This record gives sequence, structure tokens and C-alpha cells, in this order.
Amino acid sequence: MQGTRPLPANHTVSFANSCTKGTTMTDLKAPRYDGWYAYDELTSWLHDAARLFPDRCSISAIGSTPEDRQIWMLQVTDQATGAAEDKPIFLVHGNIHAKELAGTTSCLQLIHTLLTGQIDGVDTAALLEDVAFCIIPRLNPDGAEFAVTTGGEIRSRREEFRLPNNLYQHDVDGDGHILSMRVETPDGDMKADDVDPRLMVPRKPTDNEGPFYRVHPEGLIHDYDGGDFSYHARGHDFNRNWPANWHQEHEQHGAGDYPFSEPEMKALAEFVYSHPTIFAALGFHCGTNAILSPPSSGSETDLDPADREVFRQLSERAAELTGFGPLATIDYRNPKEPSLSLKGHSGDWGYKHMGLYHYEIELGNIYNAAGVTAEEFFNTETRERSLLDRDALRYHDEHPEYEIFVDWRDVDHPQLGKVQVGGWKKFWLINPSLDDLRTRIAPGSAQFIVEYAARRPILDIADLEVASFGDIHRIRARVRNTGAFPTNITQRALTLRSLKPVQIELVLGDDAEMVSRHRHLTIGHLAPHARSPECEWFVKATAPANLLIRATCQRGIDAEASIDLG
Repeated sequence: MQGTRPLPANHTVSFANSCTKGTTMTDLKAPRYDGWYAYDELTSWLHDAARLFPDRCSISAIGSTPEDRQIWMLQVTDQATGAAEDKPIFLVHGNIHAKELAGTTSCLQLIHTLLTGQIDGVDTAALLEDVAFCIIPRLNPDGAEFAVTTGGEIRSRREEFRLPNNLYQHDVDGDGHILSMRVETPDGDMKADDVDPRLMVPRKPTDNEGPFYRVHPEGLIHDYDGGDFSYHARGHDFNRNWPANWHQEHEQHGAGDYPFSEPEMKALAEFVYSHPTIFAALGFHCGTNAILSPPSSGSETDLDPADREVFRQLSERAAELTGFGPLATIDYRNPKEPSLSLKGHSGDWGYKHMGLYHYEIELGNIYNAAGVTAEEFFNTETRERSLLDRDALRYHDEHPEYEIFVDWRDVDHPQLGKVQVGGWKKFWLINPSLDDLRTRIAPGSAQFIVEYAARRPILDIADLEVASFGDIHRIRARVRNTGAFPTNITQRALTLRSLKPVQIELVLGDDAEMVSRHRHLTIGHLAPHARSPECEWFVKATAPANLLIRATCQRGIDAEASIDLG
């Protein structure tokens, strides 16, 4: 039974009293915003949180990666009111894409917010009595470690081929970074930008005055014979590996061999499908800023109209808190281009398969930090990519401490001779500025998640009435949902076999016996603030007896009421 609510309920809890003896809220360091977390530092921060707040925080690994890193999950809830798995669960994950490191930091900000109670308009202590937040800050530890420590190119995972004349990423000059490598050649397809020669731009058909270059990832060439070479690798995109509308790789790049084929995704699936109390899910991503909701393919008419309205309301609130525009995922594009059709995407999985209001928050990128709006970013017809890169490079010059760009320098390549190495650290282009993340983006996202969770379904035993006729007692009651979500969460969920209806039962002691037929009654589902039809039982008790009415809700807060007879 999850989230049992005795009557009457008392939600007054002091955070100061619930801290470990001798600790204060300030003992847990706030997430740092002067750089990105490597695996060891992230591991240390999460274990510190669990150590300092053992009554509201526990750490576990949902699985391990091919490179033997743990996929850490922090469960944040008031453990005095029940274990996390017995409560409605809000699932949050970040960094499914290797370079999108701001997702990890945003998850840490959410954890810090929940543990310190620093949120506006929501009684966080009361929320943690009822709800468990299962937060996976870094779903892809291997990919993120490659991104943050090398600056190389990767989506989720990258299998680089060792084939003759195939280039693979490698730190050629030994400076600790994998950047870009430009090779001067008369038939090159790139040239230096006329305005800022640090930037490489596509060569136009009318360009005849060089120098011209071929630009490759910094790397070595396997079994090189001195002729032409190329760069080919198999790229995995874990956000195309969900089972909803999954397609093979020749139809959807990065899809993997089959749904949940990747170990990290399989670990997440095993957690999700073994926890039927999940009532909300959100993933942090990094791209030009937006609040994304389903559908990921098809049309918005594929959503139930009532669900579409709730998505709109929640999205608008998220937009108020973050400053990001709300979009259906299919519209995350240039408006003059066809709608997106992403196969195996989390948005369709969360809504169609799980029946949840699933969100992705695109936390922004360095172009946004440089002043480029999402509309400008998408509208490539009015701002060419070279103009966007100039904005990003200007931001780099204003913030050299971030080391977003590395100037080109001559390097003696062991196979190609003289080349130049430099360019962008790849993860920097896809992440927001640390200052924007600290002051607005991460706190606003945490506020949205907490407000979203506060809409949880909450059962209550209402209109309780007992009438006695000698040793026969008639008991009547209703079940009421006082939460802002229906007990089914979405209308889509009503089509899922996995969703269980609200039920009510009368629990008898040894001194009572049923006279009417059923102790267990199925209620169905309740809209927000709705009451069930009246439930009735007849009980025989010849001596004083204690009874219990219990109502259960798979995705909400259960309720109990005690009855003393005699």
C-alpha cells in the first residue's frame, strides 16, 4: 500500500528536526556552477547527500555501464512515512546524451532544493511525506565522462571502427582534448570565415581563392596507406532506443539493435516497469531552449483532447518559471520545415506507453547564452549558421574562463604531416552558460517539478457514517480525490492494462464478521475533487470491535479511516 494517509492527517514537519543530528542544511554543498561534473565528483556529491540526510535520501545504482560505472539514482522522500517504492514516484533523469552535462547539474539542483526546502509556494516537507522523487542525474555515465574529459564528439555512445583508412578520435597532440583537425587541400569543402578566420564555414561553389580545408575530428587513421581516408563510426542515441514507435537504424539514426538494447536503457526500463506507482516523468536535455511535450511523431490530434489541455497548462507554467517557450516535440524545428518524426523517443513512450504527462526540458545552448533566441536558432533562413557561430565565439571571447574554443595551432601529425588542431570543445556548444543555469534555468526547472508533483492524486475517506441496529452495524463511506490530477493521471492511461482502478476495502478485526457479500469494492477512477458513489457494508459485532476502511490508488496517495464499534 503506497502513501497511506491516516485520518486526520498532519503535514507539519520541520526540516531542521528531520536532519541528521549534528548536521544542518548548509552541510550539503549546493551544486557547483563553475564547471561540469566528472563521474568521481558526481559520485561523491550524491553519496554526501545520502549520508547527510539518511531520513530523506538514499542512494542506489539501477545498473552499471559497459565501462563499469554505476548509474546512480537518488531517492528523495520522507522515509518516516514509508519507503519510496510504496509511494507515488516522480521519475527525473538527465544526461542521456553524453554532451548534455547541464542535465546532471539540474538534477543536483532539484535534489538540493528538495532536501533544503528552498521552494516557493509548496510545502516541500509535506510533499516528501507523500511523494518519492527518483532522480537519475546521469543516465549515461560512460558517454558523459568521454565528453567532459576529452571534449570529443559523441551523442550517447560511439563505436569507432578500426578499418583500413578509417580515422578514429584520438588526442594527437597530447593536450588532453579531442578537438577538430583541419587539413589544407585544394579540393577542401571548408574555408576560414571572412569575418572571423577562427571559424570554418562551407566553401561556396563560386569560391576559388583558398586556402581550403577538410575538417575532421582530431584523430589517427587505422592501417593508413597514404591515400584518401574518412571518418565512420556507429553512433548510438539512447533517446531513440525507447519502445514507442521504434524503428531500425536505417530508418532512425542511433536507434540501437532493438528497444532498450543498450545496458543503460535496459536498467532504466527494469526500474520503471517494476515500479507501477510512477505518476510523472521528466528528462533534462540540452538544445536550444524549450519545454517539450508529446507527441514526438504524428500529430497533436493523437493526444486525447483533455490530456492536450493539461499538457498546455503545465507547459505554460514551466514557461513562466524558465522563460522557455512551450512546444510539441514535433515542432522543435524550423517552422518552414516538415514536422519532426522521432522514432523510439521518450516523449511518445512516456505518454503512449506509460500514460504520463511526460516532459523534456531543453535547457539551452551556448548560442542562447550569446543572445540567440530559439526562434532565431531555428530560422536558418534569416541567420546563417556562420552568424550563429560568430555569436558563440563572441561569447567565448567574453568568457575565456570557460575555454569554449581553442585557437588553431600547427601540429605534426604522425601520419598526415603538418595539420592544424583546434576549434570547439564539442560539449560547450550544446550546453547553456553556467551563469544562466545557476540563476534561472536550474532553479526554475526545480520549481516546476515540485509544483508538478504537488498535483498528485490524494485519496480521502469522506462522508463516513455508522448506524447500529443491535449487533448489526451499517457502514457507509465515499472515496474522494482531493488532488489536482485524476487518479488515472491521463486519459490515455485508461487504455493501459497496467493501470489499476481505485479500490476500497473494509478490514475486519477478530470480533466482527461480514453480513453483506463484499469487503472489497472497485471504485474505478476519480477526477480531481470528485467523490465516488456511496459504498456500504453490513457487519455483525457482539462486542466492541475495531474496523478499518482502506482506499488504494496505484498512482496516488492512499487513505485510511478507523471505526470503533461498541
